[in-house]
Amino acid sequence: MFQYAVAMHQDRPRCVIDRPVFNLPEFDREYDKRRRQFPVGEKVKKIFRCSGQRLKGLLLRHLPILSWLPKYKPKENLLCDVISGVSAGTIQVPQGMAFALLANLPPVNGLYSSFFPLIPYFFMGTAHQMVPGTFAVLSIMVGIVCLQLAPESDFSHFNATLNATVVDTERMDDVRLGISGTLACLTAIIQVLAPLTSHCFKDIGDAASSKSDTFTNLMSTQIGLGFMQFGFVAIYLSESFVRGFMTAAGLQILISVLKYIFGIKVPPYSGPLAVVYTLKDILAGLPDTNIASLVFALVSSVVLIAVKELSEHYRHRLPFPIPMEIVIVVVATAVSGPLHLPEMYHMDIVGYIPLGFPTPILPTVSQWEDMLSTAFSLAIVGYVINLAMARTLAAKHGYDVNPNQEMLALGCSNFLGSFFKIHVICCALSVTLAVDSAGGKSQFASLCVMLVVMVTMLALGAYLKPLPKSVLGALIAVNLKNTLLQLTDPYYLWKKSKWDCCVWVVTFLATFFLSLPYGVAIGVGFSILVVIFKTQFRNGSEMVQIIDTDIYKNPKMYTKVMSITGVKVVNYCSPLYFANAEIFRQRVIKKTGLDPGKLILARRKFLEKELKEKTKMEKKDKEARQRKPSSLVTMKVQTISQLELQNDFDLSDGSANTPEPPTNYVNFHCSDIELGEQAPDQGPPSPSAVTLDPQPMPFHTLILDLAGVCFIDLMGIKVLTKMNSSYALLGIKLYMANVQAQVYEELEAGGAFDDGNIARGNLFLSVHDAILFAQHTSAERRSSLKAETAGQELAFNINEANLEQVCNYSSLPIQADAAQR
Repeated sequence: MFQYAVAMHQDRPRCVIDRPVFNLPEFDREYDKRRRQFPVGEKVKKIFRCSGQRLKGLLLRHLPILSWLPKYKPKENLLCDVISGVSAGTIQVPQGMAFALLANLPPVNGLYSSFFPLIPYFFMGTAHQMVPGTFAVLSIMVGIVCLQLAPESDFSHFNATLNATVVDTERMDDVRLGISGTLACLTAIIQVLAPLTSHCFKDIGDAASSKSDTFTNLMSTQIGLGFMQFGFVAIYLSESFVRGFMTAAGLQILISVLKYIFGIKVPPYSGPLAVVYTLKDILAGLPDTNIASLVFALVSSVVLIAVKELSEHYRHRLPFPIPMEIVIVVVATAVSGPLHLPEMYHMDIVGYIPLGFPTPILPTVSQWEDMLSTAFSLAIVGYVINLAMARTLAAKHGYDVNPNQEMLALGCSNFLGSFFKIHVICCALSVTLAVDSAGGKSQFASLCVMLVVMVTMLALGAYLKPLPKSVLGALIAVNLKNTLLQLTDPYYLWKKSKWDCCVWVVTFLATFFLSLPYGVAIGVGFSILVVIFKTQFRNGSEMVQIIDTDIYKNPKMYTKVMSITGVKVVNYCSPLYFANAEIFRQRVIKKTGLDPGKLILARRKFLEKELKEKTKMEKKDKEARQRKPSSLVTMKVQTISQLELQNDFDLSDGSANTPEPPTNYVNFHCSDIELGEQAPDQGPPSPSAVTLDPQPMPFHTLILDLAGVCFIDLMGIKVLTKMNSSYALLGIKLYMANVQAQVYEELEAGGAFDDGNIARGNLFLSVHDAILFAQHTSAERRSSLKAETAGQELAFNINEANLEQVCNYSSLPIQADAAQR
């Protein structure tokens, strides 16, 4: 076994390094560190400079079609694009009409939303297989706004002839289409402003960051992503948040389409607990179920599920996915219309679909104030879904996507469509997956999808009038299968990450019960809190040396370790900022077992007590000398130097740059020097006047491994400087190792090295450098301490000899008189 271990070590590459120990200033001087400079004037000139090359780059960046169209190979890719686009278009038509119902809009709105947004994206999109269109979550969020601003009660009136309340459906649909277009316009403005200002502010941030990249990161993250700053929020949309939000939204969608599947009338609700009220009314209305609508929905669901499962099983053998949605729509329409089933069984149907393109409208700007929060939510959710799908396609097919350009393309798509009565769109997932699985290669596939929708709008829409809405509801419910399967996520997330599981649960509950906009706000807020908690409550660890290496690890994790005498090493893996600065200090105290603040306070109290005792003793000596002549025999000798005591505990001079004397731990003796017997008028010495023996420090050097600290703010710098001065008062050196370049710049900008706070020479390249330097300086301090102690002992012996000579000299006359007698 031993020979095998030796062989294993021999087979490994060896690492032998011979170099001097470096601190950061010495390393910078030795290897000629260069300071990065960002001339502001040149950057500003570059931003506003106009040239043909700059114009060309701007066009290629914002119109990607100019890049991929010249390289397009029609002979190889055109047929695949046409086939995939036509097959996906047959899915886009029924899906768009179905999702329009979720938005409380007429089905024709789904056709508009599946056609007009595709025109800008064809020229500006960077994901080649992406097809914009309706999305269930966005549709239901739009429906909430339509219900709030145009409730059904505003269009209801009592008809005396019929003796019933009648709803003006045509006028209500027209008003809601205007609201939908206005909301799409506001959402588009948010999405368009974000990437345009991103480039501008990023360049300005680069120009202004003359000392560090902090300004650049802040501006490009918070301001650079748009005046509305929703891009900053999008950073915190973790996968757990998105999946929890999508699951809750999917469950809400399922509950919303149950009224179409069962064919019952349910009043619309909006706001918190709306889904609970809707579900309650659906359960109460189940006795009034329309059997014909339910049969259509069940048959459509069974057929669609069976075909989808077979298509998934034999997907490698099929040239393109089977467009079962359009088949079901055609068959259901063919059965329902000629047999006059809607009139016989009073089924709710799609109704009249106007042919042709809609008349353009202008957004009602006065309504923006009422829909601003929802527009933010739509912009965030739509962008995240679109970007996630774009990155998936890019990774699969080996090209890159530009997030800012994707946001700009999505915003332009919504902006153009807002004038044609669309509702907010993003990536149409099922249509995009159909294009990808059918072999689509470029945006020509989305162009073919657009042509299929256009043919439906111009000619085929009139034939869809008798289509039961329960069929569209069944299509929506079946397509929610994968989303609803995510209800099992907490079970798996709890095993992997409890924090992510909490994000999922909080987002799900808030979205499901409080409505989608509240769910976005609460989910994002909780995600940010999780990030803060993760950086705030981090357990630092003590580190010791792995035997025969320059590697330092947690002794709880390894057994073959060796502690360095007199040196403590503590690492901390978190940013050091206002939220955890004090926690960091407490962690260091806990790991080292020494609280410098308490020890300094104890020494101060001891010093004050000693001064009081000395004053009291001097007062007693003065009174004794007044009562009795002084004698050399009863004279007290004070062996403690007040100057030395003050130097040892001086709290005013804590500078880290001034050279400190070696730390001496001595005995303070306040007893008398007696020559035979105690003076008769002196009582026993007080306990405090006998001996105080302070315990030596458990270590002489503390090293902080800051490799895991990625940034530090002024509060963190303040804590470090206070720790440095506190340990210096105790004679303990504080060193820092593995300081990142940006953290060093932040320390420098924050004044950590000013006024003697922290010496630059106390920063080292590695923990091993710091330990070697500490051992070297400790040896020098021990040598100087021995020399100083020897000098003090010599001086003390000389003083004792002089005192003995004086005593002997004073006793000579007495001895002479005795000899004469």
